[in-house]
Amino acid sequence: MYSVNVPVPWAVRRLAASLEPDLTGFASVRDRHTLVVKRLDGRDLDDLHRIRERLRPALRGVAPFDLRVSGIDAFEDPPLGDGPVAFLAVEAVAGTAGEGADRDPLRTVHDRLVREFGAVDGLEGAEYVPHVTLARGWDGRGDPAEGVERLRERDLEAVRWTVDELGIWTREYKEIAARVPLRE
Repeated sequence: MYSVNVPVPWAVRRLAASLEPDLTGFASVRDRHTLVVKRLDGRDLDDLHRIRERLRPALRGVAPFDLRVSGIDAFEDPPLGDGPVAFLAVEAVAGTAGEGADRDPLRTVHDRLVREFGAVDGLEGAEYVPHVTLARGWDGRGDPAEGVERLRERDLEAVRWTVDELGIWTREYKEIAARVPLRE
């Protein structure tokens, strides 16, 4: 199974690692961090070459753009898997996508890929929230809502980066198997 992801830079991975002491109440803490733009599920989406060939026209004209970590948030009751899910919230930096910079470029990419590949109900389309998962599930002492609230109140170092390519992530190997550059 594959997904289309924004590669996260070292600064985001370092920020996530710095938060690990605050995630001890969670059942599972991520050690590999990604920003999923589109999940690819289905029988016709198991061939890397075909996926890449479908991505190229869907991404035609998408210029590189900037993202930033805007804080820590959580899905209290996620549509899939155990909750809560703590994550780094990510947003586009206004005016960094060339022509049409008034529209969120990450949302534009997501919407184009949903049109091309279809939406996963409850996770994509209008429900899509750009994020980098830190941890999920709760097995710590105390109220998980209090643990999440402490995370939300954390001050974070500013992290901003330019997205100039997307990666096709393989869940089997937990790495990017192919890359597709963004070009205006």
